[in-house]
Amino acid sequence: MRQGDIVQKISIAGFSYARILTSGISLEEAEGLKKKFRYLHVYSYARAHILWCKERVQRTALIDLNQGVDDIFKKYSDTCKKHIRRGEKNADLKIVSEDKDSDASYRLYREVKKEEGAKPDIKKEFDNCLFFNAYYNGRMIVTMSFYDNGEYIRAKHTASLRREMGERAKVSAHASRMLIWEMCKWGKRNNRKFFDLAGLNLDDPSKKGIVEFKRSFGGDEMDIYMYRYATPAFSALKRVINLFGKNIN
Repeated sequence: MRQGDIVQKISIAGFSYARILTSGISLEEAEGLKKKFRYLHVYSYARAHILWCKERVQRTALIDLNQGVDDIFKKYSDTCKKHIRRGEKNADLKIVSEDKDSDASYRLYREVKKEEGAKPDIKKEFDNCLFFNAYYNGRMIVTMSFYDNGEYIRAKHTASLRREMGERAKVSAHASRMLIWEMCKWGKRNNRKFFDLAGLNLDDPSKKGIVEFKRSFGGDEMDIYMYRYATPAFSALKRVINLFGKNIN
């Protein structure tokens, strides 16, 4: 595990917790983190053997950023390429990389989650994330957040006003694909190695559209291993936060 793999160190109500994005973690490294934090959430691209953690295996799509930019784009589906090109021709659509307006990004995310009937993550869950946003006629219509450990980028959340835009919903679709393309280019410029699109839910038919969207970028499908550990006190804190309509992931 690299030092930069701790992508978040968060404190809430005096409880500290950490999120780790890593190519692999040893039991010894996990034991050291357990002594420092009340809650751990680890994303690992290699299976670990941490018996005191809950393990979940998730299928995901990983874009290899070691390729040339043109080679990355060639692997996109024809529909994906078409959406990106149409978006690039839309003078009213603006893409902002590393957007500093995290408050506006979170507000859009929170509003969309509530409309969907889901509990949004607390704002602190976005500490140290990268935000890439799309604006249409000056209004934010899509926000994407990402974890970044200096080697791997992993998508955290996407929220868009697609439903609200009605006949112009296609603009949101174009913007979403443009944002992924922009992150690929950003990753190349900043010497990142892999871009994880964060999960392919192959078991839930209602997620078919999201799976198709992620697969349209031509990434390599593989397993990622997620490990969680929480002290009893932190588990109680999570339940209290849930009662107030919020979530800790």
